[in-house]
Amino acid sequence: MRYGFCADAGPRMQLSASFSGMNSLPSACEVRELIRPLDELDRKVLGGLVAVLMVDPQRLRDQEWLAQQFVQVAIVAHGFVDGGDDGEAHASSCDVALVQLYARLRMQPVVMVAMALFVRTAEDLRLMATQPTLSGAQALVRSYLAD
Repeated sequence: MRYGFCADAGPRMQLSASFSGMNSLPSACEVRELIRPLDELDRKVLGGLVAVLMVDPQRLRDQEWLAQQFVQVAIVAHGFVDGGDDGEAHASSCDVALVQLYARLRMQPVVMVAMALFVRTAEDLRLMATQPTLSGAQALVRSYLAD
């Protein structure tokens, strides 16, 4: 398993560091450099989190909501939603512990990259000569994740 152990700073403290670290618009190259070291699971969570932000962009600075969304996306990315009729996650206590550990260790760096990718995508859309669309934004995000 790739997760190590570290002291739990808690989601709110970890997310606070993300917000303070982004003072200017990141360049496309900077965003690609932030994404490059992420593994497949991190990239799944990153893509899902950016998609959630696209639907509800005014919540970007709501740390509690963002932490909740991170956990929900991580549950899906870990494969704990079985696709049953109820659409609910069915996870064992071991599965829950795995998601909790993942959130504790990876929330801050993945959220930081998600925010950078979100604002970079918004700027890329603004610079295009066409009317911004959700599908256009999704295509931009996919292009950053594919690099």
